[in-house]
Amino acid sequence: MDSQKYQRRFPEVVCLGELLIDLVPEPSGATLQVAQSLRIAPGGAPANVAVALKRLGVQTGFIGKVGDDPFGRFLRSVLSREGIDLRSFKLTPKSLTRLACVTNDSNEQQRFIFYGNPGADVLLAPRDIQMSYLKHARALHFGSISLIQEPARSATIKALDIARANGLMISFDPNLRPALWPNLEKARKEILSSIKRCQILKLSESEWEFLFPYGKITECYAIPQLQHLRLLAVTLGKSGAIIATPQGQVRTAGIQVQVADTTGAGDGFMAGVLYWLVSKHLEKQEDSSGLRKIVQFANMVGALTCARAGAIPAFPVLDEVLFQLARVKKSGKIKISTSRDIGNTRR
Repeated sequence: MDSQKYQRRFPEVVCLGELLIDLVPEPSGATLQVAQSLRIAPGGAPANVAVALKRLGVQTGFIGKVGDDPFGRFLRSVLSREGIDLRSFKLTPKSLTRLACVTNDSNEQQRFIFYGNPGADVLLAPRDIQMSYLKHARALHFGSISLIQEPARSATIKALDIARANGLMISFDPNLRPALWPNLEKARKEILSSIKRCQILKLSESEWEFLFPYGKITECYAIPQLQHLRLLAVTLGKSGAIIATPQGQVRTAGIQVQVADTTGAGDGFMAGVLYWLVSKHLEKQEDSSGLRKIVQFANMVGALTCARAGAIPAFPVLDEVLFQLARVKKSGKIKISTSRDIGNTRR
């Protein structure tokens, strides 16, 4: 078997971190105070990115652990159905799968309530990280939740060291969840330390303000901790997003969409960025025209995710994203009128 065929057996992008159960209030968007029921949904930012990337046509793998319990087996079946490579994914009888209740509270620190802490995802250990699995990938994506407790923290650092030694592009979305950290000072220190290890960084506007309270996004490369980055993306909610490289930066307006559920929108955006970088190569996109294509594509993935309930069930396929981008370009309007309008474009 030649080396090219051998490498195709492995994922192009590997995502590492938490996979858990989201308990989502129904009807969609309701707060816990008025919810009529809670819907079980697969969640966890790195796993969301893996699925969103696969929907866009990128071969992806996931490294993580869940409990050997009904929730864990459900999550495994979800990833399996989506075609995610699970050779480095494990079930453990030593702890239960983590649960996260989505409160839909406007306060970021109260938006999630976590149960089963520590959950099985924390038990990911350095021995679970295999160089033979990682070295054939083109990119490794991770978040900050796997850095909170041992042994997952050491496992994550081992994966990052392997990725760096083998020339993988390293992508980081902190996905800050204050309720899981012992204190915000430790969270900030750990996240800033991890930024040094990545080349691609995605932040929400609130995460930017938390990490760099006196820094301007438009002057991001003047901040010492960010000067090594190849690309920085900052999502601005309804106001759109900014993508910056050392060569320049581009901002795009938000896409107007009838929102069903914002859960997973940032993960969809992250997947859109990674799709473009893996399939198109960053070095070919460094002028303003190339950066605009990246941010518009990623922004559309995030917007389409908001138009349907749930994260994993909501992620769009590639044809849908391209179709809607073409519509926006033709009409000149950054607007998608209804969720039905979106649903009709699915391939």
